[in-house]
Amino acid sequence: MIYQSEPSMVSRSGWGARSATNNLVNLGSKQYIVIHHAGDANDNIVKVYPDEKAAMKRYQEIHMDSNGWADIGYHYCVGIKGTILQGRNDTKEGVHTPGYNYCSIAVMIHGNYDIRSLTSTQKSKLVSLLAWLCYTNNISPSKIYGHGDLASSSCPGSSVKSQLSSIRGLVMNKLYPQPEN
Repeated sequence: MIYQSEPSMVSRSGWGARSATNNLVNLGSKQYIVIHHAGDANDNIVKVYPDEKAAMKRYQEIHMDSNGWADIGYHYCVGIKGTILQGRNDTKEGVHTPGYNYCSIAVMIHGNYDIRSLTSTQKSKLVSLLAWLCYTNNISPSKIYGHGDLASSSCPGSSVKSQLSSIRGLVMNKLYPQPEN
C-alpha cells in the first residue's frame, strides 16, 4: 500500500462549525466508508448557498436544529466545487446509515445527484479523500459503499451510484499502483 497524504481540507473552524453537543458516541472499529449525497429537494441548498462553507453550515444547522442530532451527521463532505470539508469528528459515531453508523466513516457530497452530475473535480477530490481514509484506517477500497448499497435508499444519487465502481478502482490504483513495464 502506498502512503496517502491527507488531502487539503477546510477544518470545522474554517467553515464556522458549531460545537457538537456532549451526546456523541465513540466510533467503533472503522470497517466501511459510506458515500452519501445531500439529496435535498430540487438541489435547493447548494442553489441558495453556493459558497461551500455556507452550505456546510446549513447542513449542520438542519442536522442539529431540525433533526435534533448532536452534530452534522457526516464525517467529511465534498462541496459542489470540490472542496473537502471536515464534518463530525471521525472518532465519533455518525448519523447516516442505520446499522452501520458504529463501524463506518460517512462522506457526503453536497447537492442532489439524482438531478445534478458529479464533476471531474469533485470525483478527483473524492478519490483523494477516500484513498487517504482507506490508508489511515486500513480499509479496503472494496469496503467503500453507497448508502443505497446498505439501506433502502436512492442515495448517493444516480450520478454518483453509476460511478461507484470506477471510484473504487481509482482508489485502488492510488493505493496499489501497477508498476510500469
